[in-house]
Amino acid sequence: MLKSKLRFFSNDSAFGQRSALVATCLFASSAAVAAEPRQTIDINGEAVKYNLSTSLWTTHFNPRPEHNNTQRFLGIERYGDNFVTRPLQQRFERLAEADPMLGIAHFRNSFDQSTIFAYAGFTQAIWQRESWQARVKVGAGFIHGYRNEFQDKIPFNSFGTAPAAIPSLTLHYQRFNGEMILFGTSGVMLNVGYSF
Repeated sequence: MLKSKLRFFSNDSAFGQRSALVATCLFASSAAVAAEPRQTIDINGEAVKYNLSTSLWTTHFNPRPEHNNTQRFLGIERYGDNFVTRPLQQRFERLAEADPMLGIAHFRNSFDQSTIFAYAGFTQAIWQRESWQARVKVGAGFIHGYRNEFQDKIPFNSFGTAPAAIPSLTLHYQRFNGEMILFGTSGVMLNVGYSF
């Protein structure tokens, strides 16, 4: 049963199973170590701890025939204090008011390969009015999935896993949200999500 569920992640079933298992373990262990303070964020007066999102639309700034614009993105974020972002908040005063987060996402990369991005970062409200709220977000972590002839398409990917930082802008309406993600100089993706 578990094997059939993991096959959802990839046509490359062995790669998909390993990636899904590693990513799930990383996310679960990060969440388990989190301490009590700031376990939720405030979205329009409601405390939320998680956000689940999926891709709606993608475009590349310099499109090529081999580019895939159907990412089949599925991601989850956990908001609140965690061991990854805590040292940064203690060291940098400007981050003290930002909301920490952990996230993990599975998607098909620009070359239609099964890819995992595990990250930590911060989200900060920049505007709010009635049921609406806008937030900026930066997540930094590791991306795994660019392989074979596409391994060099992202920097520092010598061992199959590379560091990555992704900025985004999110517009919340009550618990629903739309997010614009900038993936480097390559393109932009629009996601929709639900916070709970």
